[in-house]
Amino acid sequence: MTSDTPPAAGAPSASEASPGSEAPSGSEALPGSEAPSGSGDHGCPAPPASAVGPLTTGRVAYSEPAPHRPEQLRRARSVRAMHSMTHATSRPTIHPSRPPARVPIRLPGRPPVWSVPALPRPDGGWGRATLGGLGLAGLILLIWLGMISRIGHFDVDVFLRAGAAVRAGHTPYPEPGTAAVSSGSAFVYPYLTVWPFVPLSALSHAADLFVAASVLAVLAGTRVSGVRLSGVRDLRIHALVLAASTTVIGLQMGTLNALLFAGLALAWRTRDHPLACGTVVALAIYSKVFLAPVLVWLVLARRWRAAGVAGVVLATLVGVSALTSPLDLTDYFALLDQLGRAEAQAGISLTGLLNGVGLATTTAATLARGAALAVLAGCWWAARRGHDERLAYTGGVVAALLASPVVWCHYLLLLVAPLLALSGPAGAPPPRHRGARDRRPVAPGPIALFATGSWLLVTPHRTTGADLVVAALLGAPLVLSCLLRPGPGGTFGAGLRPMRPDVTLVASWPTRTVVVGVVVLGLAAVHAAGAPAIGPYAACVGIGVLLAFAVRSTSPASVYDPSGSVVRAEAGPGSADRGRPKDRPVVHGRTGAP
Repeated sequence: MTSDTPPAAGAPSASEASPGSEAPSGSEALPGSEAPSGSGDHGCPAPPASAVGPLTTGRVAYSEPAPHRPEQLRRARSVRAMHSMTHATSRPTIHPSRPPARVPIRLPGRPPVWSVPALPRPDGGWGRATLGGLGLAGLILLIWLGMISRIGHFDVDVFLRAGAAVRAGHTPYPEPGTAAVSSGSAFVYPYLTVWPFVPLSALSHAADLFVAASVLAVLAGTRVSGVRLSGVRDLRIHALVLAASTTVIGLQMGTLNALLFAGLALAWRTRDHPLACGTVVALAIYSKVFLAPVLVWLVLARRWRAAGVAGVVLATLVGVSALTSPLDLTDYFALLDQLGRAEAQAGISLTGLLNGVGLATTTAATLARGAALAVLAGCWWAARRGHDERLAYTGGVVAALLASPVVWCHYLLLLVAPLLALSGPAGAPPPRHRGARDRRPVAPGPIALFATGSWLLVTPHRTTGADLVVAALLGAPLVLSCLLRPGPGGTFGAGLRPMRPDVTLVASWPTRTVVVGVVVLGLAAVHAAGAPAIGPYAACVGIGVLLAFAVRSTSPASVYDPSGSVVRAEAGPGSADRGRPKDRPVVHGRTGAP
């Protein structure tokens, strides 16, 4: 049977072969050896035409059995690795009017190779960045003059008085067991945290300087979380984090939460550097004892060196504090227990919510800590099934807020750190030259929803109706721009598989949430008239939504493309590849490698 396809130009046909030379066919081989069908030049089986192209499972499917000889097996593995690296690396977008710049690829022991085109700055990038910077500066000035300067910075005043007391040689702590502990103006932090305020207390306008440093800490914490969009800083996310009601209240009070948020963001950014990450985690836990569950994140992610550094630094800080503090550890923890019992019901903690519906304070605290342990156990269970470590990072912060008996609304700023990690791309960045930044987009949609929900939960102190109107006029276009036009990568949640609605309205999640909220309000009204229940319940619901978002975003069935979109495979047996896009590789759960 002959073929109608003519031979290639310059290539002799089978009948025009030179005399005296015979090319062995696919069925002829050397004596004592068998050549596999479809073998290439090196003796290893070549992939069929259907396997060359976009990958479906991150591996190359061969039609013939794998070779058994060591040399052939090594070459086959190299072929699969080359295919995975080829399809896992995204092509950067090159502007048509500019020549592609070249950046070096440095390999150990080899000279740099100038072969990968760099990402050029789009036209008008500097202009947009300048306008965005001016808008952000105007927003900071508006928040400062309109909200921050209206109220005294009570928390930083406590630190400054404690620093002045230490400078004068007195103890900064109140007498344990007295009413001064729960007066709201007592220093109840670990002893070494007062030392940075000793020289600061000698300065005039020290409170304003600390609040200004807190604003910079919020911006820095958002910046180190990798907030970039197509190589240009997405200042919308900076503005949303800064304009959230929880952030504004923390700046009004002069709390440590801005610094703690920057520390958590820095710990996530430096998670591959054990010394820096462990030190930052230890400093955060020492400053706020309720952040101890964050250390579990390093253990669940198997970052043993970082966890060891954190343990050593934390033990050193506790030891130095025990030697120098006027209170020993027993008296200090008794002080914290007295403060928790006095302020639990006034905040938005889970302990206060359970106490408000009729449970005893001890029982409510035990149940809240049990809920925190359940979250950590669930993160451990999910990590063993392929969820990446962003879930453990989120679970550590969530467990800290659930277990703490005292949670104020400005504590919720700490949730922005894991929310930024969840909004960004999963896994390791694509291969680039040394020193390059990860320029993959970060979805601003979750941050926009967080900022909107914070204003629905609580408004800043001394907020008037005119302030709410101005905040709505300025914030609504910003939030809508993040939800409707998030930039490259598509609308937030566009790649997620749509959730199937339940059969009846009663079985839907919003209705369940409302029904449980009505029950909680009824129990609180029966137990104690005027007991705060709406705020704590709304905060717990928001924390649960963030945890569910983390579980969904870190699922091993999710596939992430270089733009940050998430695609979830359909559930069910035998459907692992049905919902997976054919042009995106599956990333590893922890490392992000294809």
